Amino acid sequence: MFNLFRIGWEKIDAKLIDQRFLRRDSYNVHQPGSHYQVWEYMVELPGADGRPTRLMIKEKTFKLKDPQIGDTVPVLVNRKRTKAAFDLKDPRIDAHTALKAKEKARMARDEVRFEDKRRGLD
Repeated sequence: MFNLFRIGWEKIDAKLIDQRFLRRDSYNVHQPGSHYQVWEYMVELPGADGRPTRLMIKEKTFKLKDPQIGDTVPVLVNRKRTKAAFDLKDPRIDAHTALKAKEKARMARDEVRFEDKRRGLD
């Protein structure tokens, strides 16, 4: 469904200029503990005419890998460069991919340590 609404959008790198907290929401009002935050991010990218353009992106915190002001972030931008969205399929910013990579590295490290101890190499 993500690509359905962003057909023809271009992938580019933008600079994160600023961010601000908007609100705290919940997935399910009947189940406590399922909260997330919504933030607004200001990014700067080359405009259609070549001059820098600043656009706003609203995003939920659980999807992003904690971008810092001044970082280069991957975004998708429409043809007129009037709308932007974070490219959540890019591992540089996708929190889920970062978590999976961290877990995979931990599992590999644990496997090596375990095998070394099994062989008596520790």
